[in-house]
This record gives sequence, C-alpha cells and structure tokens, in this order.
Amino acid sequence: IRGMRKKPLQTRSRQMVDALVEATAQTIAELGLPDTTTNHIAARAGVSVGSLYQYFDSKEALVSALLDRISAELAQLVDRRLNATMDRDVHTVTTDLLTAVFEFMQQDKSCHLELVRNWQQLRSPRTILALERHMLEACRQYLLRHHDAFRVQNLPAALFVVLSSTLYPIVHYLSQPRPYLRREEVIASLSDMIASYLGTGTKTPAKRAARKLRRR
Repeated sequence: IRGMRKKPLQTRSRQMVDALVEATAQTIAELGLPDTTTNHIAARAGVSVGSLYQYFDSKEALVSALLDRISAELAQLVDRRLNATMDRDVHTVTTDLLTAVFEFMQQDKSCHLELVRNWQQLRSPRTILALERHMLEACRQYLLRHHDAFRVQNLPAALFVVLSSTLYPIVHYLSQPRPYLRREEVIASLSDMIASYLGTGTKTPAKRAARKLRRR
C-alpha cells in the first residue's frame, strides 16, 4: 500500500490497522471524502494521531488501504455470483452480476458512493488495475466455458470492450446524486447491450438447426 510506513506483523498491530481502515470508511461515509482528516479517523478508531502515523503517513494512504479492501470484497462478490450462475445464459449472468455490484456499491451508510463521486481524486491506479484484471479473468472464464455458444474472433478485445463499456456507465450512474433513471433500467440496458454484442456470432444448437433447414 502506497504510504504505509510498516506492515502489521503482530495480531495487535493488525487489529489496529483494520480498525483504522474501518474508521476511514465510516468517517468518509459520514463527513465525505474532502472533509475527512486523519484526526477524524484516529478519533473514530479510538487511537492517537501518533499511533495512526506509525502505520500510515497520510489520509491518502488510508484511503488506498480502504480501496484495496473494497476491491478485494468486490472481486470475491463477483466470483461467488459468477460461480453460482456459470451455466446460465449471458443475459441472466450479466443481470445478476450487475445487480450484485449495484447493491454492494449502494449499501446503506456506505462510503462506496462517496468514493465513486470523487473517483478522479483517488490515486490508486494499482488497485484499479488489479480489479480490472480480476474482472477480465472472470469474464474470460465464462466465455471459455461457453465457447460453443459464442464465436468471438478476438477474445482479449471482446473482453476489453465488454468491461470498458460497462464500468463507465456504472461509475457515471453512481456518481449522480439524483439519477433520472432507475437502477433496474440501467442494468437491463447494459445486459441487453452485452448480450447483443456477444450474441453477434452466437451459434446455439437451435440456431444451427434453423440455419440448416433454411439451406435445404
């Protein structure tokens, strides 16, 4: 973690670091990211500012640690939901995953929305890149599992398009204080878009049979 002074090796130090990261999340949810300070975080965690600085050299380092935690939780969520729906069609899988992601980001009294609304101020490209790679791999596993149903000429390019065309609308929607669309409308439209894109070369048994009949 950028800005972390030392790794917590003992149980007590790990507990303190966990408490500081949780306090960061709670303080951001209450005060907002711009108004959150290390003094606020230390007070909420019940430690001195000096103790905080033993492990983190700045508010940015604490936010980076929080982003790492959120990224790991989001990756685990995607894995669980995808494993449970791996054999379903792409539209169903996409709808389920997007619903889970939106629910995760819109939890009550969560700092997630505040972080999304200040996304451009966050300095954690490593965390973002790691999450993107995890998402790409999860999508790749699904497409490989259903390689008979999809005729994807360039798998890396297809994955890049799917992920890129999904992430921005999610971030843009969540960044709006009062979205003019319902969450379900966004999820349905994204699912339709992805299913249509990946279905361009779809060859299901039914379609193959129908094509053979037309040729006769």
